[in-house]
Amino acid sequence: MCCEVCGREILGPPQRRIIEGARLTVCSRCASFGQSEWSPGKPTPAKAPPRSQSQGAPPPRPRPRNDVESVEQLELAEDYGSQIRKARQRLGLSEKDLAKKMQEKESVVKNLEKQEFTPDQRLISKIRKHLGIDIVERIESAKSGIVAKATGAKTIGDMLRMKAEGEEKP
Repeated sequence: MCCEVCGREILGPPQRRIIEGARLTVCSRCASFGQSEWSPGKPTPAKAPPRSQSQGAPPPRPRPRNDVESVEQLELAEDYGSQIRKARQRLGLSEKDLAKKMQEKESVVKNLEKQEFTPDQRLISKIRKHLGIDIVERIESAKSGIVAKATGAKTIGDMLRMKAEGEEKP
């Protein structure tokens, strides 16, 4: 399990803290950012009762608990912006044309090409479908160093550290 603030693997029991109004599961280092603790509630039952095995239902597939766990084995290519631009130009499309084809705003395509925007799984699928390229790479092991490349944007952990440093100064 990874800390939802700093991204490090949580060693020992996870801490559940409310940080800036968000309920997060964090490591012991980041637990100091939160003021209060929370406990996870039981999931609400589905409206329709699930079919039992005797009724011929397929066995349930294990699903990842959250988006982070589902993409933990993948990371964006280091030069995904230039890959997108080259593929778009190879197809003879303008940024506006590609945005229209993908049913996205033109600014999304521009920010992707400048690597100022990190695409979600849905957008990665659209890129794969419309440009014929894959901008994600498999990594050897989830514990082998950095899981995701820094994009220059501040993380929640960075913002909390800055806030804490600002409060310590006289």
